[in-house]
Amino acid sequence: MEDIQLNYDYKLQIIVPNTEDVGGTPQTIARGFDNITEAINEVLYQTSFLSDKGWGSSYVTGGQLIFTLTGVRVLGDAAQDYIFSDKVYMGFGAARDVQLLLQIPKSTAGQPTILTCNATLAKITRSGGAANQPCAISVEIHINGKPEITAGG
Repeated sequence: MEDIQLNYDYKLQIIVPNTEDVGGTPQTIARGFDNITEAINEVLYQTSFLSDKGWGSSYVTGGQLIFTLTGVRVLGDAAQDYIFSDKVYMGFGAARDVQLLLQIPKSTAGQPTILTCNATLAKITRSGGAANQPCAISVEIHINGKPEITAGG
C-alpha cells in the first residue's frame, strides 16, 4: 500500500524575540491550528513573441513561499500568545518579523526537508465565528528571501 503524507508531520517553530530583542526562544506552532497550506506566490513574466503568432508564454521569474495556518485560539500557548498579541497584531515592520524553523515531511526522496529562514507574520486574524464556538484564527507566514534548505534533516 502507498504511504500518504499527513499534514501533522509538518513541524513549525518561530523564534520569538525576547524582551531585550536579543536572541530569542523557539516556540512550536501547532496547538490550536488544524489546517496548514503551503504555496509559492509566483512572479510571472508573461509575453507574446512575434514567433508565437499571438499565443502567449509564461516564465516563472521569482516567488515567495507562504504558509497559511488556520484554527482556533488557545490562550496560554506561547506561539499563539505571541502571534496574536497586541504588539504583533497592531504592529508593523519589525513587529511582524520572526525567524522560522520548518520541517516539511517526506520529500520525494523519502526524507524530510528542513527550512531555516526569516519570515513575516501577515494577514493575522485573531477572532471570528459563531458566538458559541471558539475564536477562529489565521495567520500567514511569508518567507523572506530564499530559505536555507537542508534535505534529510
